[in-house]
Amino acid sequence: MVKIFKLFAYLFFFVMALIYFAPKQNLYFYAEQELQKLKVVFSKEEIVENAFSLQLNHMKLLYDSIESADVGSLNVELLLLYNVVSAKDIELSSMAASFVPLRIKSVEVKYSILNPINVIFQAEGEFGEAYGKLNIVDRNVSVVLKPSLLMLNAHKGTMKELHKNKNGEYSYDKTF
Repeated sequence: MVKIFKLFAYLFFFVMALIYFAPKQNLYFYAEQELQKLKVVFSKEEIVENAFSLQLNHMKLLYDSIESADVGSLNVELLLLYNVVSAKDIELSSMAASFVPLRIKSVEVKYSILNPINVIFQAEGEFGEAYGKLNIVDRNVSVVLKPSLLMLNAHKGTMKELHKNKNGEYSYDKTF
């Protein structure tokens, strides 16, 4: 029993040391290169490397050379078995104003080895609250929106694209 405990303790220590000493900035630069192939570019970001996470502050997000959003902070935690990417203080480009409110308070994306097929996400902002999942295998995204009054009143065109549930929530499903 003691040998098994020691084995797990050494394994846990090894994994934590691996995460702690991992070159997080280099992993970020690699991810940035891969995203450029999809025409997604991060610019003007300030990179802060922490013990178990990487934080990007004051960055601009461009898609196909068009400024799409300003992100106050983006925190990436890669813990091998459980990974979290969270963003705060997001301001969308004014081009999106006719579709959705522009300010997003927070977005959190989680991926766990316990549920390897799905990526879970939730967001909160002027649009209300949203949560959903992305199925990697089926290439399907499902979103449930609890809209704010601003979203219901000022963005009726977008709300028509969503399906209203019995409990007042709106859902959106898309396969890509």
